[in-house]
Amino acid sequence: KYLISILFISSLISDSFNMQLLSHMEFDAEASDITGFAQDGREFAVIGLMGEDCAAFVDITDPVNPFEVARIPGLPSTWRDLKYWDSHVYIGTEADEGVKVIDVTDLDNPELVYTINDFLSSHNIHVYDGYLYVVGAATLDENNLREVDDILIYDLSNPAMPEYVGGWVGEYIHDLEVYNDKAYAMGIYTSTAYIIDVSDKSNPVTLTSWQYPGMAHDCAVTPDENYLVTADEMEGGYIRIWDIQDYNNPIELDYFITDPAHSVHNVYIKEDLLYVSWYADGTRIFDISDPENIAEVAYYDTSEVEGLYVGNWGVYVYLPSGRIISSDIETGLYVTELGGVSIQHTNIPDSEPNIPYMVFSADVSSFIGSIDSVTLNYSTNGYDWSETQMTISSGSTYDAVMSFDEYNTLVYYYISAIDDDANSAQLPIEGEDNPFFFIYGELDSLVYDDFENDSGWETGADDTAVGGIWERAVPSGTIYQGQQVQPGQDNSEIGDYCFVTGNGGNPANVGADDIDGGYTSIISPTYDLSDCDDVLLTYFRWFTNNLGDNPSTDKFSVQVTNDGGNNWLFLENTSLSNNSWERKRFILSDYIELSSQIRFKITAEDVFNNGDFGSGGSLVEAALDDFSLLNIPFYTPSLAGDINGDMSIDVVDVVLLVNFVLEADFPDSEEFGLSDINNDNTLNVLDVVLLVDIIIDE
Repeated sequence: KYLISILFISSLISDSFNMQLLSHMEFDAEASDITGFAQDGREFAVIGLMGEDCAAFVDITDPVNPFEVARIPGLPSTWRDLKYWDSHVYIGTEADEGVKVIDVTDLDNPELVYTINDFLSSHNIHVYDGYLYVVGAATLDENNLREVDDILIYDLSNPAMPEYVGGWVGEYIHDLEVYNDKAYAMGIYTSTAYIIDVSDKSNPVTLTSWQYPGMAHDCAVTPDENYLVTADEMEGGYIRIWDIQDYNNPIELDYFITDPAHSVHNVYIKEDLLYVSWYADGTRIFDISDPENIAEVAYYDTSEVEGLYVGNWGVYVYLPSGRIISSDIETGLYVTELGGVSIQHTNIPDSEPNIPYMVFSADVSSFIGSIDSVTLNYSTNGYDWSETQMTISSGSTYDAVMSFDEYNTLVYYYISAIDDDANSAQLPIEGEDNPFFFIYGELDSLVYDDFENDSGWETGADDTAVGGIWERAVPSGTIYQGQQVQPGQDNSEIGDYCFVTGNGGNPANVGADDIDGGYTSIISPTYDLSDCDDVLLTYFRWFTNNLGDNPSTDKFSVQVTNDGGNNWLFLENTSLSNNSWERKRFILSDYIELSSQIRFKITAEDVFNNGDFGSGGSLVEAALDDFSLLNIPFYTPSLAGDINGDMSIDVVDVVLLVNFVLEADFPDSEEFGLSDINNDNTLNVLDVVLLVDIIIDE
C-alpha cells in the first residue's frame, strides 16, 4: 500500500534550503490535507488519501522510520480535512458522510465511534479550545436542493459525541482560524476577510470585514493578534500580512509571491515564523518578526511536479518535537525539520557507450554550520560499497568525477554529508538499502518493443470497459482546460506508434474515447528469462486521472507473473496522475523469481464508486511505449587469495601464487590484486605465508 523512502526509480529529488528531509512515505494514491498530534509520548501524522478513499494514521515518533498504523475508510472524495482533540481525530470530507469521529485512545487501533450527520458534506473543519468549527457544510433544503451553511460550531466536552451549540451566517466561508474567542474567516468568493467574535458560541458577532483584490482562501493570526496573514488560492496568488490593530482600518503591510504561474494554499503561524503549503513550490518558511518585511528563511519543495494545483497541499507545524509534516498531492507524506544539512541532487543519467567518466554533482548546505565533508558512496553490484570524497567546485556545489572497473552494469550510489556541528544527512535517506542507480555502459537487450509493429500484445479477455479500449495506434491528443489528457505523440525518438486507451474520438472532444465503464488491459507475450541472472524492466507510461468528474479515483497498474498468468504480482498500482510520458524501472528479482513463463499486464480503469456525486465519468487516459527488458550481469565479490576465481581458497591458489613469485608464470591485473595479500604492490614469500594462514584459519 505504501513505500517508505524516496524511490530511486523516480525523479523525486527536491529543491531545498535550510530544511532537512527526515523521511518520505508514498501511498500509491494522491493525498489531500494533513494534521498531526502527540499522545502518550508518541507523535502521529494523519493524512487524507484520494483513490484509497481513507484517512491514514502514520506513527512518526521515529521520524526516520515512519510506519502506517491504520486506515479509516470513507466515500470517494478529493478532499479530507482532519483535526485532533482530546484523544479523538475528526475527519471532514466533501463526500456525503458528515464528520467522522475517531477514538485514538488506543493509538495502534483507531476506532470510528460516531458520525456527525447534521449535514451531508463539509469543506473544512477547525478545532480550538474544545470546540469544533465546520465550514462549507452542505445540507438539503425543503426542495431537496443542496445549500451550504457558513459556520457551524460543536462543543467537544464529550469529544466522542460533539454537540451543536450555534453558528454564524454571513457568506460561504472557505477556511478559518480560531484564536482567543475570535474566528478569522475567509470568504473566498468575494475575497473578504472576516473577524468574528465567537465568545458566545450560540450568537457569533462580526467585528469587522474587508475585501481585497485576490481570492481570500486561508489565513493565520500572530500570537499577539496584531497581524493577520492571508493566502490567495489562485494563479499568481500572494501571501499578504495585514496590521489589524485597528479593526476599522486594516492595513496591508507586505506581500510575497514565488512563481506567478503557481498558487499558494494554506498558511500557519508558530511564534515569529510563517509556514506555507505552496502547492508546486512545496513547504516554505518565512520570518515575519518584522511584519513590513516578509523574509523567506527556508523551504523544501516536496516534488518536481509542475502545475497550478499540484504538490504540497498541507503542513502541520505544532508537534512537540518541532518536526514539520507535509502532504504532497502526488508524492505523499514528508517529515522534515528546520535546519540541519540539506542535499540537492539530480539523478545521474545512463552513461553513453564508451564514455567511462561520470560526473556526480550535489548542492549541499547547512542551516547553522559549515559543511565538513560530502561523500559519494557507490557500488557496482549492490552489496560491495566504496566511497570517495566529493570536492567543492563553486558556492555550495560538490562534484566527483568517476569511472568504474566493471562496465556494462548498474552503478548504485548515494550521497552523504556532515557539517561542523555534527549534523548529517544522506540522499536517499536509506543509503545502500535503497540507492539511486544508472546503467554504466550498455546492458544486453532481451526485449525492446516500441510498438511500431504488432509484437503479440493482446487485450484482456475479462475486460469490462465499454470505451477507451487499449489499441496500438498513432495517438490523437486531447486537451481539457489547457491540460493534456491523451498524449499527442508517442514517446519514441523514432516512430509514431504506442499503445493508447482509445483513439477513435475527435481530438476536440476530450471524452469521446477515454476509458469508460470499467477496466481495460493489455497483456504481453511470454518471455523466457530463466537463464538470466537478473533483469531490468523499463517502460514509459502516461496516465491522466486528475481531470473532470471525481478526479484521482481510478487506478493504473502494472502486474507481472512467472507462471504464465495464473498468479499476478503488482509492480505498481496507483491513482497518481502524470499527464506526460514518465519512465518507470524495476529490477525484477526484487519482486519475483525469474522463469520461462514471464508475462506483464497493464491495466487502466474508470470504474463506478458509490460517492457523493457518483463516479465512472472521469477523464481517464493511459498510454504505454518503449517497453524493454535488459539483462543485468551478476558479479560475484572477489575474495583476496581466490586467484583462480572459483570462490574457494585452497592449495590450487597457493600453487598459482608460488608460480607468480618464482616468475614461472605472470599474473594479469586482476590476478595480481587477488595475489597481493598484504597490499604492498609486490608478490613475494610473505604473500604465500599469509595465503597459507588464510587456508589454515578457514
